Amino acid sequence: MKTIITAAAAACALALAAVATADTTGNQLTLQPVSHGAQSQASWQAQQGRPDSQGSANQALVLDAPGTPDTSAAALFHGVEGFRVREIKSLSYEHRLGSTCTKTDPRWTMFIRGKKTYLVNLGCAVTPAQPTDDPKWVRRVFTLPVIQAEIVKQVPSALRSDALNGTVEQLALVVDRSKGPAYLDNIAVHARGVSNVWTYAGDNGNGIVGGPPDFTADEATLLAAPIDGAALLDEADVLASVTPDEQADIDAANAAG
Repeated sequence: MKTIITAAAAACALALAAVATADTTGNQLTLQPVSHGAQSQASWQAQQGRPDSQGSANQALVLDAPGTPDTSAAALFHGVEGFRVREIKSLSYEHRLGSTCTKTDPRWTMFIRGKKTYLVNLGCAVTPAQPTDDPKWVRRVFTLPVIQAEIVKQVPSALRSDALNGTVEQLALVVDRSKGPAYLDNIAVHARGVSNVWTYAGDNGNGIVGGPPDFTADEATLLAAPIDGAALLDEADVLASVTPDEQADIDAANAAG
């Protein structure tokens, strides 16, 4: 158990170093805000965020939904489709204190394709807040060891190896169960050979979003389903609860290439 916690800490340190400045590798990764239902919005807003990689607009990504059925605000990330789970090195963002951050919202939603489609939820308040150089903003980071630990806890044991060896079908940040806006900035996706940090809308690089314009009907159904109780556990408890058999499945998936 000490091994997985140490690995998580090491990976976290690497992720924090990468987030310090906007970093785009080949413009392969893009972010697309989408919203659903009345009183929902997903957009970049000026003078609400941290310094941008260019200009002085200080944009933040605002995800705001009323927390009622069939409403949501989300950001879809295009360019990671087909990556193996083990190739996703870290997912992170900074959020403004006082804006929405619960164990359900905003949450990374990773749809994984194996023998079936699995949904793994990574909620804001599940992972500990880390300080930034602005006391009004804190960082939340999910490293690969944490993501894999969440998978083995959220996916039935008979299917966890399939999920660990699966590919990413869709990746998004979602607000749909808590009322009130989430203000996000320095949103980062780091995968094998490709990464991007979004400080403002222009960090999509060439402006081409690409990928599906919204969740599929099947993905929307999975999003609307009750969230597994394991997804609401604190990160430290999830890591500490990984069993030797679960760790063996994680190690096997990592050794597969």
